[in-house]
Amino acid sequence: MTDPIHRQATLAAALRLNESMEHLGDEMRALRTYGKRNRHYIWALAVSLLLDFILTVVVIIVAGQANNANSLANANRNYQIDSCNSGNATRQTSRDLWNYVLSLAEKQPQNETPDRKKQIADFRAYMEKAYAPRDCSQIGK
Repeated sequence: MTDPIHRQATLAAALRLNESMEHLGDEMRALRTYGKRNRHYIWALAVSLLLDFILTVVVIIVAGQANNANSLANANRNYQIDSCNSGNATRQTSRDLWNYVLSLAEKQPQNETPDRKKQIADFRAYMEKAYAPRDCSQIGK
């Protein structure tokens, strides 16, 4: 049979092995918790990087659209200024035409009466006001 010294040594070794296994189990639980926490961090980092990429793409698209809108606004402003200048040229031509017609009418002997002169002057004043040039420098400001 076994002697009591070997038995005590065997029991002591078994106790140490049991303690080691318990300690190993605690370490494995700690490592499992550590690994789980790290996996969560990795997923959070991956999601964060994905969101950063998506936001970068969105910002690039929005910046491009803003640039296009700005270009379109500038083109529209230039078109409005050109239209205003063209309108002023047309109004000047109309004023010139009416002034020519009114000058001819003033030279007619039947229009030399004070009433007719006043009518021609009133019409000339109305025409100058109606065909007054527009201030094109204020467009888009």
